[in-house]
Parts: sequence; C-alpha cells; structure tokens
Amino acid sequence: MVLKKIGAVLVIIMMFTGFSVYYSERISEQISSSKPAIFEIQGDNAVMVGIINENIVLEVENLVNSHPNVKTIVMLNVPGSVNSYANLKAARIVRKNNISTIVPKNGYIASGGTVFFCAGVNRTIEEGAKVGVHSWKNDIIKDASKIPKESSFHKPYVEYFNEMGISNEFYWFMISSAPSFGMHYLTDYEIKKYGLVTN
Repeated sequence: MVLKKIGAVLVIIMMFTGFSVYYSERISEQISSSKPAIFEIQGDNAVMVGIINENIVLEVENLVNSHPNVKTIVMLNVPGSVNSYANLKAARIVRKNNISTIVPKNGYIASGGTVFFCAGVNRTIEEGAKVGVHSWKNDIIKDASKIPKESSFHKPYVEYFNEMGISNEFYWFMISSAPSFGMHYLTDYEIKKYGLVTN
C-alpha cells in the first residue's frame, strides 16, 4: 500500500516535471525502489531506471540484440552501480553499437550511472538534469582519491574514459570531487569543461 502511494505521488511529480513522456507503471515502480536497472522500450528510445548490478551486461546485450532500432538510452533515474566491472563491460557494448545517451530534464544519474552515461556516442544532458560524481570504493580501497595516481587500481577507469574520448582529467576530478560516501553534482561549466556532452 505504501509503495502504491509513493508511486502515485511520483506520477504526479512526473506530470509536472517533464517525466510524464516516459511514464509507465513499470518505470514508476522501479523509481520508487532500489531495484536493478531495466530498459523499457518506447519507440527508438530505451528508458533506463534502476541500480546497475551484475545483470547489466545481459540487459544491454538483450537490448541491442532484441531492439536494434533503439538509438538512444534515456537515463531517467540511474543512481549508481554495485558492480564496476559489469558496468564498464556493458558501457563498452553501448559504444560499440553506436547508441547515444541522454539525461532528460529532471533526470538523475550518479556515480556508476554517470560512468555508464559516458559510453554514449552522442551525449546530451538537458537543463534541469542532475549528474553526480564522487570517489569510488571497493572491498580493498575505501576511497580512490587516497591512492597514488600510478596505482593499477585506476587503470580500468583511465582506459575506459580514454576509449570514450573523455579526458583523463575528468576521472581525476571525479574521484577528488567528493568522498566515496558523498556526492558532487556537476555544474554546467564542469559538464562542458570535461567534455561530457557532445552537443
């Protein structure tokens, strides 16, 4: 009952914030919880909501194989990831298939969601969208900004951003912008400075 009420409130919010164009019951339920990321096909768009986990590779493979008409992933609400390896692997599939990414107005991406966004062959962040970054952590590293730049732990991310045509400077900025338990929301200036958008 509580989830249904939350969903109803979210629908009302969506109607007044520009989300309504992407509304569906499934999306509403996903946004109101911390469920794994899914793609819902709407025309030649795939609307993405949820947490990126180990299933993301299979989800992206199913997307490109079953819906070759999809040209854009609309990242409506992707607040992070719990599996960095799978995230980077899935993101490379997105780039290989020349799919664009967009964060719609009042859309929200953060952490691993922002990393995934960078895979888009064309990348758009609409006015009003929120894009969060911070340092990463894992079972060994508690805060990536505290380890030397020459550490091999940085290598997967440095290589990834190089492949995506984004300066290494964005990676170093990302991990120094906020601790692993915090969040920094990019300004318009920062988004343009680090080349996150292509248009």
